[in-house]
Amino acid sequence: MATVALQPAAGGRFTRARFTACVFAGSFLLFLVQPMVARMALPRLGGAPAVWNSAMLVYQALLLVGYAYAHLLGRLAPRKQALVHLGLFALAAVTLPITLISANPPPQANIFLWVPWLLVVSIGPLFLIVSSQAPLLQRWYALAHGGDPYPLYAASNLGSFLGLITYPLLLEPLLPVMAQSHLWSLGYGLLALLLVACALQVPKSVPIAVRESATPAPKLPEIARWIALAAIPSGLMLSTTLHLTTDIVAMPLLWVMPLGLYLLSFSVAFSANRGPARLMVRLAPFAVLGSACIVFADSTPYPVLVLSAVLGALLVISSALHAMLFDRRPDPAHLTIFYLSTSVGGVIGGLFCALIAPLTFDWTYEYPLLIAAAGFALSSGNALAWKGWTRRGTIARLARWLVPAALILALIGTAAFGQSDNDWVKLAVAAILTPVG
Repeated sequence: MATVALQPAAGGRFTRARFTACVFAGSFLLFLVQPMVARMALPRLGGAPAVWNSAMLVYQALLLVGYAYAHLLGRLAPRKQALVHLGLFALAAVTLPITLISANPPPQANIFLWVPWLLVVSIGPLFLIVSSQAPLLQRWYALAHGGDPYPLYAASNLGSFLGLITYPLLLEPLLPVMAQSHLWSLGYGLLALLLVACALQVPKSVPIAVRESATPAPKLPEIARWIALAAIPSGLMLSTTLHLTTDIVAMPLLWVMPLGLYLLSFSVAFSANRGPARLMVRLAPFAVLGSACIVFADSTPYPVLVLSAVLGALLVISSALHAMLFDRRPDPAHLTIFYLSTSVGGVIGGLFCALIAPLTFDWTYEYPLLIAAAGFALSSGNALAWKGWTRRGTIARLARWLVPAALILALIGTAAFGQSDNDWVKLAVAAILTPVG
């Protein structure tokens, strides 16, 4: 869906800097709190990958509620939106400093249910109100400035990425947990000042030029595409985490790497500079095919090499799918439903990996299945047809189904369906994929 080009208002550079700083700071704090809370919960819950996947599902669910709140708030006049949000922002501050409630899991507690309850009760209000700011401030920016608000999402995810890596590199080794919590509270206060500065730019009502530029509301098929394009990278990030920690190499805080690359992929895909995003789209078919070749390989002799390849594939594939999502972005008037849909997709991917897959599979089969889904999504967007690799018609349809079919054979080769482990099947799959890649 094409977007309408809006004309920036006068003094736009200062306005853009103000909104960019607020979006960046909010996302930085949001993803600084995730590892901090995980550190607080470590003595009670341990560091098992299943615990982290459950926690990630909670964060995605809270993000969904935050985006739904931003979407519903958009029905009010802009100035009323600012007043309501500032009021709730101040109300959430009464839960500071961040701590976990004093409760321990019962001996027979289901970790997939107890972890969400603990996190929602402990940090739910703060996480929800801060998470809503990415779409909300983008909408305010479009009203106040008239420019394209979507590149602000690149700044948002860059802030998320830096917040995520700042914790293990700086905060964790230098400060005790309670000092970290107090420092985060100080950051929340600074974010409040930035939020007030942005709210002062919000007009009392929607400008006429913005109302006239709005396109019709997106239809259900388009919303379904947004959800699918968001669900696959979200699930791939979680399945990559579990695949790495259980099948390749066990490292402290290894889960930070897939999540950080996932966040970085948004910054690449939503950047105003489209060069890196186009490069990722061109590389994505090779990343998918390479992943299909090594997903069932023995990583014991070269764990670091396989680790690097898997993480590189995650970045490339996620960036390409998110770039397709960016290309389908709607007019800024429908921005909040776009981000709400992507959040729904993130939760669906999280549900599949955190709840459904552990109850269904006895190995990380969700990882190759999501690689197959990525290949299907990329080829349906004609990403496999760059530089004449495939053409529309019969060959394109064959290419569209090649990776899923090859991965099913790969699963057969690894005894996924009760068959014996068959090296000949593995070699056949690799032979099929190699000339195509």
